[in-house]
Amino acid sequence: MEETFAQFLQDTFSQHGFPLTSKQIQQLTIYRTELQRWNKYINLTAIDDDAAVVYKHFLDSVSVIDHCNLTAGQTIIDIGTGAGFPGIVLKVYIPDIQLTLIEASHKKVSFLKYLVSQLGFDRSVQIIAKRAEICADEDPFMAAYDWVLTRYVASIKNSARYCLPMLKPTGKWVAYKSADTDEEIAQSENTLEEFEGRIENVHYSNIKQIDRSYVVMSHIGIRS
Repeated sequence: MEETFAQFLQDTFSQHGFPLTSKQIQQLTIYRTELQRWNKYINLTAIDDDAAVVYKHFLDSVSVIDHCNLTAGQTIIDIGTGAGFPGIVLKVYIPDIQLTLIEASHKKVSFLKYLVSQLGFDRSVQIIAKRAEICADEDPFMAAYDWVLTRYVASIKNSARYCLPMLKPTGKWVAYKSADTDEEIAQSENTLEEFEGRIENVHYSNIKQIDRSYVVMSHIGIRS
């Protein structure tokens, strides 16, 4: 069963331009197995069949790389990570990033800590069991990150007040959204300006199975 999944995972990622090493295949197979096992007891995700996990969670997490230059050595914070998407998948794919995961649910944090140990990650992964609103006002998080990532959390308008303060002056915030973002972006303009942010780009996934856009935001005055 695991061999069949691993082959499907490898083939699907390669087909879409994301070749995997044998170690990455092993790590993502462990991820899928633990996700499905824990999901029987705590509500991690409504999507846990094999094909959906590969497309809707794993490939969705990394496809941002087609549009944003996430690279080794950069600091990344995944706010409201839930079961670890997109942050842990990106850590598997780019092992040398410095990753912080923010998750308020203690049950999900228990899963994340166990998963991180099973995947063999070192101290370059930090898991914080707090609300992002609290973290944004604390010194270790302020202006500390090259990338802030959000997926399935509040609207851009409602999350700007804690996402933008965490960015380095040249950092970028990427909000994973559905393909139709025009109304949400329009509603966010005043709040973004209040917190010295702006919409830089909106990218759309090249993968037809993923209904995804990536709204990229940065500080006012910073151009890519």
